[in-house]
Amino acid sequence: MNKFWFKSVLMIFVLALVVPMLACSKEEGTANTTAPAASQSTASESILVPEKPAEEPAAPAPASVQALAADAAVSVDGIVLKKSELDKKVQAQMKLYQDKIPADRKNEVRSGLKKQLTEDFVMRTLLANEVKRRNITATDKEIQSAMDQIKENLPPDKNLKEFLKENNVSRDDIDLGVRIQKLAAMETGGKIKPSEKEISKFYADNKDKFTTGESVHVRHILVAIDARDDEKIKAEKKAKIEGLRKQVLAGADFAEVAKKNSDCPSKENGGDLGEIKRGQTVKPFEDAAFSQEIKTVGPVVSTEFGHHVLQVLGRTPAKTVGLDEVKEQISLYLEQQKQADAFSKMMARLKKNAVIQYSKP
Repeated sequence: MNKFWFKSVLMIFVLALVVPMLACSKEEGTANTTAPAASQSTASESILVPEKPAEEPAAPAPASVQALAADAAVSVDGIVLKKSELDKKVQAQMKLYQDKIPADRKNEVRSGLKKQLTEDFVMRTLLANEVKRRNITATDKEIQSAMDQIKENLPPDKNLKEFLKENNVSRDDIDLGVRIQKLAAMETGGKIKPSEKEISKFYADNKDKFTTGESVHVRHILVAIDARDDEKIKAEKKAKIEGLRKQVLAGADFAEVAKKNSDCPSKENGGDLGEIKRGQTVKPFEDAAFSQEIKTVGPVVSTEFGHHVLQVLGRTPAKTVGLDEVKEQISLYLEQQKQADAFSKMMARLKKNAVIQYSKP
């Protein structure tokens, strides 16, 4: 299922896992840390809890399992989410993103939302029950601190009040999030800071993740081709690109020729594409870019997009980022992994000890 709807999830539950909010959108330095970043995202998304229980969680599970009411979608230790409430939540989500859901996928998305929101209810109810059972509380200062953390990570054009309202997050939600954060900390026993040995081992085992590949600074002039072009038009376009190349070779300013003649949006920057790495462009273009001498105007290169004249402005060799440069980043990643693992084990235990009943499809 698409992840777009996760934007409406109660962000406070990211705080509950002590995972920095919106971390994936922040700069990660020069190291290629795709794997750690992806793991953080997966860990947080898989355990977010966006929905509120139908009522204030009651105490422990009943001694005997009662028959599930006909109008119940799911029951968690006797706390029920009604089918009508679930349908209302699904409809609200569908309406919120109706313009982003392809018509042929609406049933699929609706089904996925229904399943996800049901599990969200189960998980939040289990967590609310557990913090209540352990008498875990949150102070006003802690709640304000959590709100400040959310505010610090919002886009510049979004204020906290708007964000909380759009995502239906109340002070009670933040209160619960802080208490769950404390619960998660109790599960790890406060022993989540990775050792120097763990950090060094991760770096050694994943050195390829901290290597920046070779890149080239390139600009080009494009004469686009179309599948509908007949032979005459094809010949005219090939002649045009050869003519433009001759102009540059004769001394014309490359940027000016690109600006006046290129079919690529980069013409606004004189054809400058900036730094590119291997795998970012089609093969013929890549081969030319990484083989041409600096400042040389190469021969015409033809790709599926059209005919190109390239000029390489500079090269940056591949290099491995030193451990000292990424030590803090690795430490944070390993800390989050430990937290996610502890949280996952706790959720498995809570589910095992709870009475959870689902309605039949």
